[in-house]
Amino acid sequence: MKIRLDKFLSNLGLGSRKEVLKLIKEKKIKVNQEIIKDPAFKINPERDLIFYEERPLIYQRFYYYKFYKPKGVITSTRDKEKTIFDLLPENLSRYKELFPAGRLDKDAEGLILLTNDGELAHRITHPRWKLPKVYEIKINKPLKEEDKIAIEEGVELKEGKTNPAKISILNYEKNHLEITVYEGRYHLLKRLFGKLGYKVLSIKRIAIGPVKLENLKPCEIKKLSTEEMTQLRSQLFREFKDKP
Repeated sequence: MKIRLDKFLSNLGLGSRKEVLKLIKEKKIKVNQEIIKDPAFKINPERDLIFYEERPLIYQRFYYYKFYKPKGVITSTRDKEKTIFDLLPENLSRYKELFPAGRLDKDAEGLILLTNDGELAHRITHPRWKLPKVYEIKINKPLKEEDKIAIEEGVELKEGKTNPAKISILNYEKNHLEITVYEGRYHLLKRLFGKLGYKVLSIKRIAIGPVKLENLKPCEIKKLSTEEMTQLRSQLFREFKDKP
């Protein structure tokens, strides 16, 4: 597959199209050891050797990032309201190809995975692969033991019973909780606790499978590490045991 040189360089995060054009005009880019001055020059990223100031540029088809979504923004590529993509640096590799693997409500915060890998994103969001998502939440009153058990066993909602969940109580007042779920229904946590008479005051996602929010700050983005990718793939691409 051949693409324009300027697009390739921009995809790698070397700068905007305008910035990349300047690099090419300044003769800082070589293709197969030949200086190229035409930004429209077509290359094959999988075969050609591209250099920036004698440094080889490695072609990477898919990119994977973790991002701390703050409250008040939409998990979408474009919207009339402010989206997470308004917060990302435009020189991010494959910026225009990225999309969120799953969503968080506008008033929720925490971990979002961004990628241009459609197959991986599908497996992250599809309940068939049972990838756990972990949230810290606060509710308006202490959680009763019988309600904790009910949520962990599954609660009947309009479209059917929820999957079993796991709850840990984080404070003495029993209103700060950590909950692990294995599905991604619309407004799941609000509806789940609301069915039992609770109001969810805050939601913060702290993990998606083996990928953790850790010390990431709001609006910060970071490439997934090799270890995170290995663990994530081992969970999502393992042989599915419960075949229909």
